[in-house]
Amino acid sequence: MDKFKITIIVLMCSLNILFAQKSKEKIKVHKVWISKIDNTKVIKGVLFEVNDEYLKIIDKHSKEIIVKASDIGIIKIRRKGKVGKGALIGGLTGLGTGALIGLASGDDPDRTVDGWFFGDFTYTVHGTSAGTKAAIWGVTLGAAGSVVGAILGTKKEIFLIDGHTKRYQSHFNKLQNYSMSRKK
Repeated sequence: MDKFKITIIVLMCSLNILFAQKSKEKIKVHKVWISKIDNTKVIKGVLFEVNDEYLKIIDKHSKEIIVKASDIGIIKIRRKGKVGKGALIGGLTGLGTGALIGLASGDDPDRTVDGWFFGDFTYTVHGTSAGTKAAIWGVTLGAAGSVVGAILGTKKEIFLIDGHTKRYQSHFNKLQNYSMSRKK
């Protein structure tokens, strides 16, 4: 009976710890590029807030910039760190694939080659081991995968507004999801 009581007490304490943890929603930072309809310079920064009438952006100098919806021509958005993440995933995928190709091809046998330039001279060419081929293929495909992943990571989502507040309103919910200060 004592074991049963101890088990119940331990279980109750464990459940309390599990339910006491609060789940935090991780804030995802998105870079934004805004072209105004008057073709002045492109505004770059982090999308901080989306409002019915304007966007609030924080530039690289931590300065808040407010852009009215009627002044916006094009909005381009990309998640911060997406290029690096794409390069990392592509590089690791290429590395793993290349290593598998090299190991699956096995060891090459040694070959004896007769020399024709110096007469009756023969020599042995050592075959490439599976490990060496895995390293060569892995590095080669890893580099190629990193380049492809980085290129794919540069893709931006584009919203064409052209100063029309109705177009801005039609994209409002999606833009709201990209902002750092989401209103529930």
